[in-house]
Amino acid sequence: MRKLLIVITIILLSVAGVSAQNGLNVAPYLSGKFTDNPGVTYVNLSGKQLSAAGLSVYKSISETADDELAADILNAVNKDGASAQTKEVSYKNGQLYFGFYAMGGSENRKRYLFYLNRRAIGKRKSTLIYIEGNLSESEVKALIEN
Repeated sequence: MRKLLIVITIILLSVAGVSAQNGLNVAPYLSGKFTDNPGVTYVNLSGKQLSAAGLSVYKSISETADDELAADILNAVNKDGASAQTKEVSYKNGQLYFGFYAMGGSENRKRYLFYLNRRAIGKRKSTLIYIEGNLSESEVKALIEN
Protein backbone atom coordinates (compact mmCIF):
# COMPACT_ATOMS: atom_id res chain seq x y z
CA MET A 1 0.00 0.00 0.00
CA ARG A 2 2.80 2.40 0.90
CA LYS A 3 4.56 1.75 -2.41
CA LEU A 4 1.33 2.45 -4.26
CA LEU A 5 0.94 5.80 -2.45
CA ILE A 6 4.52 6.72 -3.33
CA VAL A 7 3.98 5.85 -6.99
CA ILE A 8 0.72 7.86 -7.11
CA THR A 9 2.43 10.84 -5.47
CA ILE A 10 5.29 10.74 -7.96
CA ILE A 11 2.86 10.55 -10.88
CA LEU A 12 0.82 13.47 -9.57
CA LEU A 13 3.90 15.60 -9.00
CA SER A 14 5.27 14.88 -12.46
CA VAL A 15 1.92 15.68 -14.08
CA ALA A 16 1.75 18.95 -12.13
CA GLY A 17 5.22 19.90 -13.34
CA VAL A 18 4.42 19.07 -16.95
CA SER A 19 1.16 20.97 -16.98
CA ALA A 20 2.34 23.92 -14.87
CA GLN A 21 2.91 26.25 -17.78
CA ASN A 22 -0.22 25.10 -19.65
CA GLY A 23 -2.26 27.97 -20.98
CA LEU A 24 0.86 29.95 -21.83
CA ASN A 25 2.19 30.47 -25.34
CA VAL A 26 5.70 29.62 -24.10
CA ALA A 27 4.63 26.12 -22.95
CA PRO A 28 5.93 24.27 -26.05
CA TYR A 29 9.40 25.74 -25.55
CA LEU A 30 9.50 24.59 -21.92
CA SER A 31 8.43 21.02 -22.70
CA GLY A 32 11.88 19.63 -23.44
CA LYS A 33 11.12 18.86 -27.08
CA PHE A 34 14.08 20.94 -28.30
CA THR A 35 16.71 19.01 -26.36
CA ASP A 36 18.01 17.33 -29.53
CA ASN A 37 19.01 20.78 -30.87
CA PRO A 38 22.75 21.24 -30.13
CA GLY A 39 22.26 25.01 -29.69
CA VAL A 40 19.67 24.56 -26.93
CA THR A 41 20.17 24.11 -23.21
CA TYR A 42 17.07 22.94 -21.35
CA VAL A 43 16.77 22.81 -17.57
CA ASN A 44 13.90 21.26 -15.60
CA LEU A 45 14.42 21.26 -11.84
CA SER A 46 12.33 19.68 -9.13
CA GLY A 47 12.67 18.29 -5.65
CA LYS A 48 13.75 19.37 -2.20
CA GLN A 49 16.10 22.15 -3.31
CA LEU A 50 13.25 23.90 -5.09
CA SER A 51 10.75 23.51 -2.29
CA ALA A 52 13.30 24.80 0.23
CA ALA A 53 13.51 27.97 -1.88
CA GLY A 54 9.71 28.28 -2.08
CA LEU A 55 9.53 27.00 -5.65
CA SER A 56 7.56 24.13 -7.12
CA VAL A 57 8.62 24.44 -10.79
CA TYR A 58 11.72 25.80 -12.50
CA LYS A 59 12.15 25.38 -16.26
CA SER A 60 14.39 27.20 -18.65
CA ILE A 61 15.51 27.13 -22.23
CA SER A 62 18.52 28.94 -23.68
CA GLU A 63 19.32 28.90 -27.34
CA THR A 64 22.46 30.09 -29.09
CA ALA A 65 22.28 29.05 -32.71
CA ASP A 66 18.71 28.93 -33.99
CA ASP A 67 17.37 32.27 -35.21
CA GLU A 68 13.96 30.81 -36.09
CA LEU A 69 13.55 29.24 -32.64
CA ALA A 70 14.66 32.51 -31.03
CA ALA A 71 12.03 34.44 -33.01
CA ASP A 72 9.34 31.90 -32.09
CA ILE A 73 10.19 32.12 -28.38
CA LEU A 74 10.19 35.93 -28.55
CA ASN A 75 6.78 35.90 -30.23
CA ALA A 76 5.39 33.59 -27.51
CA VAL A 77 6.89 35.77 -24.76
CA ASN A 78 5.30 38.88 -26.29
CA LYS A 79 1.90 37.18 -26.43
CA ASP A 80 2.11 35.98 -22.83
CA GLY A 81 3.51 39.31 -21.68
CA ALA A 82 0.44 41.09 -23.07
CA SER A 83 -1.74 39.22 -20.56
CA ALA A 84 0.63 39.44 -17.58
CA GLN A 85 -0.73 40.85 -14.34
CA THR A 86 2.40 42.96 -13.97
CA LYS A 87 5.47 43.32 -16.12
CA GLU A 88 8.83 44.99 -16.25
CA VAL A 89 10.44 45.28 -19.69
CA SER A 90 13.45 46.91 -21.28
CA TYR A 91 14.20 47.46 -24.97
CA LYS A 92 17.54 47.89 -26.71
CA ASN A 93 17.96 48.77 -30.37
CA GLY A 94 14.17 48.55 -30.81
CA GLN A 95 13.99 44.94 -29.59
CA LEU A 96 12.77 43.42 -26.34
CA TYR A 97 15.93 42.90 -24.31
CA PHE A 98 14.58 42.01 -20.89
CA GLY A 99 11.15 40.98 -19.66
CA PHE A 100 9.93 39.95 -16.25
CA TYR A 101 6.25 38.96 -16.11
CA ALA A 102 4.01 37.99 -13.20
CA MET A 103 1.44 35.66 -14.75
CA GLY A 104 -0.85 35.21 -11.75
CA GLY A 105 -1.83 31.88 -10.29
CA SER A 106 -3.05 30.90 -6.86
CA GLU A 107 -1.75 32.38 -3.62
CA ASN A 108 0.83 29.65 -3.08
CA ARG A 109 1.52 28.82 -6.76
CA LYS A 110 2.29 32.09 -8.51
CA ARG A 111 3.70 31.92 -12.04
CA TYR A 112 6.53 34.05 -13.43
CA LEU A 113 8.35 34.41 -16.75
CA PHE A 114 11.79 35.89 -17.18
CA TYR A 115 13.18 36.55 -20.65
CA LEU A 116 16.59 37.85 -21.72
CA ASN A 117 17.29 38.50 -25.41
CA ARG A 118 21.01 39.09 -25.98
CA ARG A 119 20.35 39.29 -29.71
CA ALA A 120 19.20 42.86 -29.04
CA ILE A 121 22.83 43.71 -28.21
CA GLY A 122 24.42 41.72 -31.04
CA LYS A 123 24.97 38.36 -29.30
CA ARG A 124 23.40 35.08 -30.38
CA LYS A 125 21.65 33.96 -27.22
CA SER A 126 18.23 34.19 -25.64
CA THR A 127 16.98 32.69 -22.39
CA LEU A 128 13.49 32.01 -21.10
CA ILE A 129 12.82 30.98 -17.49
CA TYR A 130 9.49 29.82 -16.05
CA ILE A 131 9.14 29.77 -12.27
CA GLU A 132 6.21 28.70 -10.16
CA GLY A 133 5.98 28.87 -6.41
CA ASN A 134 5.05 30.69 -3.26
CA LEU A 135 7.28 33.73 -3.82
CA SER A 136 6.65 37.42 -4.31
CA GLU A 137 7.88 39.26 -7.40
CA SER A 138 10.79 40.74 -5.44
CA GLU A 139 11.81 37.31 -4.14
CA VAL A 140 11.80 35.85 -7.66
CA LYS A 141 13.85 38.77 -8.98
CA ALA A 142 16.38 38.25 -6.18
CA LEU A 143 16.69 34.56 -7.13
CA ILE A 144 17.26 35.38 -10.80
CA GLU A 145 19.76 38.15 -10.12
CA ASN A 146 21.94 35.92 -7.92
